[in-house]
This record gives sequence, structure tokens and C-alpha cells, in this order.
Amino acid sequence: MQIQFRPRPSLSPKNHATAGAMALWGAIVLLSVALLLSVWPGADASVRVPVSSTILPASGKLCLMTFNIRHAKGLDGQVRLSAIRDQIQQAQADFAALQEVDRFQWRSGLQDQARVLAKQLGMSYAYAPALRNGLSEYGIALLSRYPLINIQIYPLAGVREPRAVLAAEAVVKLQDGEQKRLTIVTTHLGVANADRVRQMPELIRIVQSLPAPVVLMGDLNTAPNDPLMKELETVLHKVSLQAPLHSTLIRGGEIDHIFTSLNPSVTTGAWTEPTRASDHVPVLHEISFP
Repeated sequence: MQIQFRPRPSLSPKNHATAGAMALWGAIVLLSVALLLSVWPGADASVRVPVSSTILPASGKLCLMTFNIRHAKGLDGQVRLSAIRDQIQQAQADFAALQEVDRFQWRSGLQDQARVLAKQLGMSYAYAPALRNGLSEYGIALLSRYPLINIQIYPLAGVREPRAVLAAEAVVKLQDGEQKRLTIVTTHLGVANADRVRQMPELIRIVQSLPAPVVLMGDLNTAPNDPLMKELETVLHKVSLQAPLHSTLIRGGEIDHIFTSLNPSVTTGAWTEPTRASDHVPVLHEISFP
């Protein structure tokens, strides 16, 4: 294909002045954005955890959610973070593990998506970037109605793109004042099978090093019958998804999963809720805290 370059039209003095003013204003805007991001609270940190305190309901139930939000890009092609917020609120999730979360990306309005969601929902949160491009980041997040402590980020190597594992302990206060801890883990494994073959053993090693009880949630890009899933099931119990047996709307299939170290007798199955806020649907699960 031959590329043709057309001569640039000459500008009048008036047009020269207008173009110069526009260039100056553009430079000012870009500089202002850069300065704003550089002084934003926690802008140079990977994790921010607002203080919160919630007592476990008398029912003793906790609702867990994993949701690949595709940076809040809905099926209509529009980016609406409010739709993700509404989905979490509607589910009354106590813990929400989110994948494909943007931070200061142009495509999502330069928002710190995890921070905005946490603030609007009144939840604690932690964020782990997998990719960085200057101030812009892309990764995974964990929202919690309970305080988060001992937050850890583990990098996972990938040929196509690096990934990460985010782990944190949630401090849950019981009705009698006693405090319990639950370790929540989330990740987003690679799209390429070669990446997952490298990443799954490392994920298992990380899970085994964490204090029990453990809940693992995330987009594993792996079908339930994949041999890699069988390896994970040697250390954690997979929560079975009830019909419909899919968690993605475009490709189909079940690749978003919830695993726990809890006895299967105290857990129920997982279920999905319809949405058009992403190309994935949220997968939910309820546990009785031991």
C-alpha cells in the first residue's frame, strides 16, 4: 500500500495565532493532568486501604463476587463505571474481586476505578497493577466491606503480558466482639495456555503459603475440565457453578471461578447475575463464616 502525504495548507497570521493558543492550552491541560495525577492520594502506591469496620451480620453469611469488568466497557461499547457499581450494590457483595481494572487510563476517563468504586460503595480496597505505562496502570482489585490487612502482591510472568496475584486478610468482627480473619485472593491468569502452564503452579504455591481459611476468586481463563484446574483442586475446593454454566457473554464458557479451603458442607453453589456492563457476568457465592 502506498501512502501519500498531502502538503499542509498555509496559515494566515490569524490562524497562526489561533493554532498557537490551542497548542498552549493543550500543553497546559496535559501539564495539569500530569500534576494532578502526581499529587493524587496514593498515586505512587499500588495499594490503598481506607479504614472501615463492619460487624458480621447475625446470619453469619458472607457474599463473594468475582467480576471481570473490562475497564467498565459495556456491551454497547460505552465505558460506565456506575454500571459496575450498581452491579456490586445489587448483589450486596461483601467481597468483590475485580479484573481488568484501569487506573489513570485515557480510555476510561483517567479514573482510578478501584478507588472510585470503593468510595461510592463505602468499602475498603486494594489494587494490584499488572501493567504500567507511565502513570497509567491496568490490573486487579479487591473491594471489601471489612478492613483489609497483610496485603500482598505477587507478580506472575507472562509471554503475552504479565499478570499478578493480590492477596489480603479481611478482619471480620463477630457479634460477640471476637475477630476472625479470612484470606481473600484474586488473580487474572493469561490468555495463552503457555502462560497459564507457568502461572498455575506459582498460584498454587502462593495459595499454600497463605493462612487459612482461603477464598480464591478470579478470571482464570481456564475451563473447569482443564488439567490445570485439576491441579488447583488438589489444594482448594471448587465451588460449582449452577446453570447457566457460562461466565462470559461473547466467547461463552466458564472461565471465572471461585475456590475455597472451607469444608464443602458449609458452602453453597455459585451463581451468575445478568449484566451488560461488561463482556463477563459476575459470579457469586455465599459462605457461612466458620
